[in-house]
Amino acid sequence: MRQMQQGDVLFQQVRSVPRGAKKLDPSGGLLDRKSYVLVEGEMTGHAHTVDAAPDVELYEHDGVLYLKVADKATVKHQEHNEVAFTKGVWEVGRVVEYDYDDAERRMREVQD
Repeated sequence: MRQMQQGDVLFQQVRSVPRGAKKLDPSGGLLDRKSYVLVEGEMTGHAHTVDAAPDVELYEHDGVLYLKVADKATVKHQEHNEVAFTKGVWEVGRVVEYDYDDAERRMREVQD
């Protein structure tokens, strides 16, 4: 399976949307109701978004987002290059890093 990245967001291609996943409406947490917000930036206030279109659906299952693309889609961000997706299902995750200064070497999400 393929993997792509845009800043601190990681996209992992998966076989299918998990059974029992909830289809999300593009109006939930959106700036313009024509896009899905995949991840909002904690530091800058910018967001990783994808235009809502007939061939793009977003699902949530156990706190994880899944982007389902029937033909093609483009994920956008104000500070990163656009990422083009073709047909498939993509799990939306975060890039993680380890804090080696921490005695327990804890893992944490990278923040834009």
